[in-house]
Amino acid sequence: MKYIFNLFLVLSVGITINSCTKNTYENYPGGVPYEVVSVLDVRPLYKGQDITITKESVYGATNLAAVVVSDHTAGNIPEGLLIVQDSRRLNTIRGISIDMGAAAANYHPGDSLMIDIIGSTLTRKNGILTITGIPVSKIIPKGKGFVGINSITVPQLLANPDIYESSLCIINKSSLNPAPKPGDVISGAKNINDGFGDLTLYTDPNAAHANNTPLMLAAYVGIPFKKTDGSVELRTREGDDIVDMGTSAQDLIITGIQSDPKGGDGGNEYVQIMATRDIDFSVTPYSIVFCNNAGASTPTTLDAGWATGGKRTIKWDITSGTALKGKFFYFGFQNRKINGNAGTVSFPEETNWYGKTYLNVKGGPTNPGDGGLVRTSVFTESGPFANSGNACGVALFKGTSVTEASVPEDVLFIASGGNTGLYDPSKNPIQGYRICNNDWYSMYSIAIDPDTYKPVIVPYLHYRSAGNTTNMPYPVNAAHPDPSKADAGLFSMMGGVYNITLGRWTTARKQVVIELFQKTEDGHVAATIADIENDRGGPNDSLITRIVE
Repeated sequence: MKYIFNLFLVLSVGITINSCTKNTYENYPGGVPYEVVSVLDVRPLYKGQDITITKESVYGATNLAAVVVSDHTAGNIPEGLLIVQDSRRLNTIRGISIDMGAAAANYHPGDSLMIDIIGSTLTRKNGILTITGIPVSKIIPKGKGFVGINSITVPQLLANPDIYESSLCIINKSSLNPAPKPGDVISGAKNINDGFGDLTLYTDPNAAHANNTPLMLAAYVGIPFKKTDGSVELRTREGDDIVDMGTSAQDLIITGIQSDPKGGDGGNEYVQIMATRDIDFSVTPYSIVFCNNAGASTPTTLDAGWATGGKRTIKWDITSGTALKGKFFYFGFQNRKINGNAGTVSFPEETNWYGKTYLNVKGGPTNPGDGGLVRTSVFTESGPFANSGNACGVALFKGTSVTEASVPEDVLFIASGGNTGLYDPSKNPIQGYRICNNDWYSMYSIAIDPDTYKPVIVPYLHYRSAGNTTNMPYPVNAAHPDPSKADAGLFSMMGGVYNITLGRWTTARKQVVIELFQKTEDGHVAATIADIENDRGGPNDSLITRIVE
């Protein structure tokens, strides 16, 4: 009897398990599968061979609920493709192309659709991942929807084309590379460069905007497609998808920062700068402003940005001397050493050095800079750069008058922390440090207008605003991994490529930390200017910023 009972129990369990493995999604209490699947889940079904989409392959669902991003009006989107996207899962925008033939032109950006995909085929057609075999009768309009946009860089797109293919994307702050010549038009295959890499922009010669003149600096809103050879091209939908972003030309660029020399910092920190044109500072004066946002910095409210003063910002004016195109220029203080006051090597006499006096007596007089800010600056003996893990930065301004609204000529930030507010968009005016258009920061981005579904410019004018969070970490190396204890004279070399003709960076700056030894000992050679400038026979020439034309 006991044997019969146990046998019955085993058979019952087996039947239960078998019933759960068959149409699993139908056998949980209340387990009716949701009818909508995300594009994020559909795209991975293709693994190099055509696949028929079934309910089982899409987890019991039947439909895509997606919004249209294609527009065939201007004639620049591949003919016959309806392109839709959603952000249904993980709040991640993913898109896909649907082969609809002539009917694709009947749909417009913002159209919200419910698309029955069961029985259709997922394939690659002309290199593009495409769903085929969906008749118009399987598409139900659902009014208008929200159109999101993927804001990406060229390397992000090229490294992950399957992620961004057939979704609406923006490549911001880009220019044609090489620079357009008079009479050039946007038609055909052109290289655009966003400071991080080159991407093919394709405009059909018959498109309505094919004969438009290229812009010097633009945001390109478009849809990326893979080609049969695996390469990627971006296609704008119409002329309005190419948005004028003004200019990013800079006369002075920051190429290196000594923010923590060995020993006491006061009087020993400096900034390495390069001119992209000849400048006579007696005719065209500039100013340099440092910000320090340590926990004890006051005022706690950043009410005037770079012009706040107090313990937050300090300004010095540059009103004499010259800077020659392509040559290094330094702003520093009285000690003029390569690495700290105890170092054995000073900057050579012929160095283009603009020096100010920095008071560095502990508990002594505070440093007011050259004034002209909302409050008198009261920086202590430890130098203008913070070393505490809190954010600090340096900005160059054309002219000696700096206000909350002043836009820097160039600006870079170290770190992002701090107990005092760096950015508060709830205030009017917004409280924060203004940025400029350079390789690291963009004053404007693009959103899609919810009424017209066309690109609109959105200002992001401050550090820590959307898209403007890039910063260099406090310099460390293998020998000095703790930034709070480094104190080793680690120089932040900011190497990149600036194109004078384009008026922009074609290779964004990258921080490379160089240890500058104070003296020759323990197998090390005392650092000289050749360590941080090129064409002097030093070891770091390939890492140093250069300008091209």
